[in-house]
Amino acid sequence: MKRKSWIYSLMLAIIVSVVFGVGSIYAAAQNITDIVKVTKPAEIKVGEWKSYEIAITDWTDADVTEHDFTPISSDENVVKVVRKTQWVSELHAINKGNATLTVNIGEKFEPYVFNVQVVDDYTVIPEPTKPVVIKEPTHEEIMLQDLEDYIEQLQPLGSYEKKAITTLNQNRFLNDSTRKTVFLTLNNTVLPNYTKFVSGLKNLKANNVELKEIHTYYLAGAKLQLEGFTIMRDSLKTTKINWSKFNAGEKKVAEGIKQLNKSEMLLDKYAIKYVK
Repeated sequence: MKRKSWIYSLMLAIIVSVVFGVGSIYAAAQNITDIVKVTKPAEIKVGEWKSYEIAITDWTDADVTEHDFTPISSDENVVKVVRKTQWVSELHAINKGNATLTVNIGEKFEPYVFNVQVVDDYTVIPEPTKPVVIKEPTHEEIMLQDLEDYIEQLQPLGSYEKKAITTLNQNRFLNDSTRKTVFLTLNNTVLPNYTKFVSGLKNLKANNVELKEIHTYYLAGAKLQLEGFTIMRDSLKTTKINWSKFNAGEKKVAEGIKQLNKSEMLLDKYAIKYVK
């Protein structure tokens, strides 16, 4: 036997349902919320009043402007209705209790029913509390925070180091005619500022083993540089430059630079390892 098309069978069922009224749009009455938006209270405090209002959302019904949306109270000893317009009413709370409010606007629509509770005081519904989720920091996050703490301690000291090194580099050419200038530069600017820098480094705290190693090299290098600057300054105290002493001071500074370079290399590795 030849089978009929599934689509043909579906179309036939739709036609039959319409002809015999199975799917008629008038089989059930509409609800007023199909044509209006309702604003109503659910709770009123004794002695107060609140508005019951509608706003038309569907103007396709020709009689919509003729409808009277005034609700009828099931118990006017609890809630009394005062009509203001066909779309606005006042609900007066008389006594504590519950009242059912019904709006009838004709056979075409199902009655609209809602409840209002009259209370001595409003019900306070607390906001739902969300559970506090405490996320444990990862090892990388801890190490990164340690680095940030370390850098934060270094920042106030940076101006002393910068002032000392920048000034020295600007006055580093030494001969008999510049001896006094270089001496004053070392004595009045470089050594005071670099001494404050080294003192600050001594009090700085590193929070983990890796940073402590970095800091050890950093402090050692800074101390060597400070010793070198002091020797260089002392070599220029007399009118005749003590070149042997000055060179010894420069050598000490060079040793310090090696330690500082070591600390910088370790810091780069630290950053690559933990800064993602």
